[in-house]
Amino acid sequence: MERRSYMAFVAVVLIIFASIIFFNESKKKGKVTAEEITIDDYDPTVDIEIIFRIDRIRKIDFERGEEPVFSLKIKVDGESYDIGEWGGLDVRPRWRFIHNVDDEKENVSIEVELYDGEKMCDISPREGNLSVGKALKLIYSIKDGTWHGDDFLHDASGYGHAGGYEDGYYNENDCEIWFDIYQTDADGDRLTYYEEVFIYGTDPMKSDYGKDYDNDGVPIEWEDHWGYDPFTAENHSILDEDEDGIQNIEEYMMSEWYADPFRQDIFVEVDFMKNRFFGTTYFPEYSKEKVISAFSKHNIMLHIDDGLMGGGGEILPYEKFYTQDKLSLYYKKYFLHNGENEWRKGIFRYCVFVHYTFPAKKSIAGYSYWPTNEDIFNCFVIGTKTIRNYRPLPLARETATASLFMHELGHTLGIFWQTYHGCDNATTNYPWLSGWKKYENYKSCMNYRYAWSLIDYSDGSHGEGDFDDWSHIDPAFFEKRFFAEEPIIH
Repeated sequence: MERRSYMAFVAVVLIIFASIIFFNESKKKGKVTAEEITIDDYDPTVDIEIIFRIDRIRKIDFERGEEPVFSLKIKVDGESYDIGEWGGLDVRPRWRFIHNVDDEKENVSIEVELYDGEKMCDISPREGNLSVGKALKLIYSIKDGTWHGDDFLHDASGYGHAGGYEDGYYNENDCEIWFDIYQTDADGDRLTYYEEVFIYGTDPMKSDYGKDYDNDGVPIEWEDHWGYDPFTAENHSILDEDEDGIQNIEEYMMSEWYADPFRQDIFVEVDFMKNRFFGTTYFPEYSKEKVISAFSKHNIMLHIDDGLMGGGGEILPYEKFYTQDKLSLYYKKYFLHNGENEWRKGIFRYCVFVHYTFPAKKSIAGYSYWPTNEDIFNCFVIGTKTIRNYRPLPLARETATASLFMHELGHTLGIFWQTYHGCDNATTNYPWLSGWKKYENYKSCMNYRYAWSLIDYSDGSHGEGDFDDWSHIDPAFFEKRFFAEEPIIH
């Protein structure tokens, strides 16, 4: 072969090889050779607008009866806007703020300030005062639809979620906010033009929303949002990256309720019971929000479905005593709905607010138990009349309700006497008993001494006799088989 022909042959081979590499790499998000191309319009099919959607706002530390009024100041590329007001401890505005951006500029700066009345709230993971350490600062990419800064993918507190407690300092008017950021695109499938053309090879004028190209059980927009490759099958039916017992397909099912495959979530369905004459039992807002805040401070998101998510909030018929046999019966009827909602037991724990628990032990205000013969420990009960009998004043009663709810929930997270002997130890009940002093430093609602007054687990930092509950709780425990010598009923 002549030298000139040989060199031409080599050149053709190299061009073909480079094309193959470009094609393969262009399928891998974040590793795109096409980045070298100069882009003067990141989406020639539309005039790009970004949407900053505010889904939920919560106050983390609050007093009983407090009624915050939230408003926002959002600054996008230096332009500032005032938004709101919304009143309540836990509000879900789903407000969409829309802003036209420069289609030639990849990165958009976003700064969010949250106010309760005139006072600025802390929603930043950074330390400091005023906007330096309280405002949420983000950079959004119109190229691939991701963001980084004070919140980012695989963030410990969750993607699309930020809270002031993340800086490790409390009592700074800490709040938390849930949000999403996306942009207009011609086919409305939440994939950017750049992703469709240069990464996935899909049609930017034809919606791919809901398509599952790799047949792994979750659609392209979910995999794209969470950083998975939508053209490479993963076993999402068993994949549980955050080890919370909620597999990725279930995380996708609960995505409307902020489930995150990389941050632990705990879902609890709560049902209630008719009173003997009028009304029903209930879960006080103060109690519920205090428990949620305790978990938020440890980057675990507690979701309580007391009717909000469409499954909880049912009213069971009046029973003076709600014993284990009743729990098993109503678990099948009102939680599983005789098999219709079987899928929920892979996601939710089940709790019922009743009147009394056991006829022979009216002082017992709650218990956790196995509802079926599967040995799965995923149910608990709160006795509201018992609590009222011992805590007649509203604040003390609602504090006890929260503490006891968290205590019984703790058993479904794997904390028992077998885990640490300071838990469920009857010798901690009174000052004259041996455990009172021995486990004094075990500052946990799992300790009977504090079970009616403390809304927290211990972090093990209180000295001799303490135990780190938070490092031992297992959100996936509700799906595991558990055996004990006798039922945990205290």
